[in-house]
Amino acid sequence: MAELDRLGIKYARDIRFTVNSRAVTRLGQCRKKGDSYVVEISSALLDERVDVKTGLKCTLHHELLHTCCGCMKHTGRWKVYADRVNAAYGYRIQRASTREERPLPEDLVPKAKYLIVCDTCGAQYPRQKISALVRNPEHYRCGKCGGKLKRVAP
Repeated sequence: MAELDRLGIKYARDIRFTVNSRAVTRLGQCRKKGDSYVVEISSALLDERVDVKTGLKCTLHHELLHTCCGCMKHTGRWKVYADRVNAAYGYRIQRASTREERPLPEDLVPKAKYLIVCDTCGAQYPRQKISALVRNPEHYRCGKCGGKLKRVAP
C-alpha cells in the first residue's frame, strides 16, 4: 500500500484481506461488497519457495488496483495504474498470466484432470473441473482455428 501511496494512486481504504486455500487456478481476486472490498489471495503464494516480489506483491498490487475508482475491469484507468506501478517498481502486473508465467513451483501448480484437444491444430485446453466443455467437447470449436474438439483424458 505504501508503494501505491508514493505514486499518488488512490485505492479504497476499507479492504478486508483473506487467504483462499481452495483456489487452484487464480492467484487473487477482488470483490466489492457494498462500500468495501474483499481481496482474496491464494494460499499457494504464501509458500516459502514463491518469490515475494513476483508472486505475492505483484498479485496484491493487481488486486489493490481493482479497488481504485473505475478500476474493476482490466482496461482504462486500471491499465494506466498497472503500467505506472510496473515502471516504478519493476513488477509485471498484467491482466492475467499463463500457467507458465505463474510464479509458483511446479508442484504447487494444480494438474488438469481433463484434457480437450483440437483435431486440427492440436491446441490443448486443460480443465480442472467437469464442465459442459468436458462433457460435450463436440458442441464446441477451437478458439484458435475453429477446429473440432475432443476429450483425450481421462
